[in-house]
Amino acid sequence: QMSKFSALELETDKPFRLVILHPVSRQPLKDAEGKEAYVDIHSADSDIAKKFDRKVFRARLNMRGRGKVQPEQLEAEAVGRLAALTTGWYLLDLAGNHLDVLFSVDNAEALYGNSRVSWLREQLEEGSTDRENFSRAS
Repeated sequence: QMSKFSALELETDKPFRLVILHPVSRQPLKDAEGKEAYVDIHSADSDIAKKFDRKVFRARLNMRGRGKVQPEQLEAEAVGRLAALTTGWYLLDLAGNHLDVLFSVDNAEALYGNSRVSWLREQLEEGSTDRENFSRAS
């Protein structure tokens, strides 16, 4: 249903196709045919993100009094959140060769949790929080 504030709303529940940039050259990663590597990702403002956050908050509330939250847990939550926001991808290695890894949440968590690929995670975190990517005009 239309909200009385719909003219202010962003399209947060449609994924955005984020083109992957090479970590050094900052140019789009492309294969031999010129097809760009990408990740389809939902907005950090989306209902998917809100549901994930609620699940994390619930788990934290249940943990209260049983020790502090460890940095590793915070990192795992950030990785899990990005994986939950991801809906698909076309991955290339840094030389432009296709990586034949099917998208799944488990594969996304393995990829985003790899510290040697934190450059990709940074691009996705920026892309999912950049509201311009989810404006109605885009």
